[in-house]
Amino acid sequence: MKTLATISALLSLLLAGGGPLLAGQGGARVEPVSYYGENDQVDLYQAGILRRFAESSVALFSDRALTRDEASGTYRLNNISLREKLNLRPGQPFGEQTVGAYCSGVLVAPDLVLTAGHCFQPDERGGPCGRVRFAFGYAVTREGENPSSFPAANVYSCREIVAQKVQDESHNFTCRGGRCSEAEPVGNGADYALVRLDRPAAGRHPLAISRAPVAQGVEVGVIGYPSGLPVKVQEKGAAVRSVSRDGYFVTNLDTFRGSSGSPVFNMRTLKIEGIIVRGGADYVYGSTSAPVNDPSRPYMHAPGEANYYPQDGGRGEDVSFLDEVQALIPASEAEHVLDHMLNAGQNQPAQRPVPAVYTPGDGGGRVQPAIYTPPDPGEPVPTWI
Repeated sequence: MKTLATISALLSLLLAGGGPLLAGQGGARVEPVSYYGENDQVDLYQAGILRRFAESSVALFSDRALTRDEASGTYRLNNISLREKLNLRPGQPFGEQTVGAYCSGVLVAPDLVLTAGHCFQPDERGGPCGRVRFAFGYAVTREGENPSSFPAANVYSCREIVAQKVQDESHNFTCRGGRCSEAEPVGNGADYALVRLDRPAAGRHPLAISRAPVAQGVEVGVIGYPSGLPVKVQEKGAAVRSVSRDGYFVTNLDTFRGSSGSPVFNMRTLKIEGIIVRGGADYVYGSTSAPVNDPSRPYMHAPGEANYYPQDGGRGEDVSFLDEVQALIPASEAEHVLDHMLNAGQNQPAQRPVPAVYTPGDGGGRVQPAIYTPPDPGEPVPTWI
């Protein structure tokens, strides 16, 4: 209940129009300076308000990347670090952590995962449904940890692809009910897949999606598996740069290949606005003439490093809207509770009590009907979400 109350306090601050504060600033609004391309993503144990939501995120693996250990009842990853796999210079963020996932996703119904369309065939970049594994709990939960295995109960298979679409410079196809139709590519657009698991995800809670348009300038966060790493969370330093009429919007989130399918959250409403589908060059390598972006052949070049852009530089990271697939996603318990809180918050002064927000994992999965009252001035108050 303590965690529930803390998150409730944070959401009430957002609903009241407050922003993130830095400790020791006398209550003044302080905007942190961050740069698109720098590392604003953190491990699970370092995350704030989105930490519990990460329990409902899922990493996608090829079945060849996971080995079943019958004796221990676990699936094991091939033991290779990010630095080793991509031939990176020493000191790169998360360089010594184990990698293996190829896409990201999020639970939006008991047995439905939302991810990117190009993570699956018929896109040549994706895997066949039957050979994709979905692993929950791929995370660094304390400093120095380097996860390389999962309990078998946390790993699921793909039963069917309910809906899929990929529209970019080279692809333009839509699949429903096992049938796909193709058209001539017309440029970047929506990219999504809604996948049914082989069984409901035990102990995981579907998250809330947004069913309204997002606006330019909205602060956003993300949960995913960049470069195949254990889950990373970004809660600050990013916003919606622009909104396209072609099925996506552009942000300056710090996402990488492997983040495809990551849920992007509106940091005010805590709802999923869309999923990461495209972005700028992730890593650059030294060559005899100029730096090159060639992660498919990393050992053809001098060791590389994460690419850097100024905050408003680069092409940005594209996020697919959910409007074409939202009718197939039932409203979750989380969505109902957040709707109630947000509607109530619009008509309440900042200091009035607000209903406790749904947090996956608390109260045995039930929404707590408690009312949270802001703490006394003497109690510690979180200063950053």
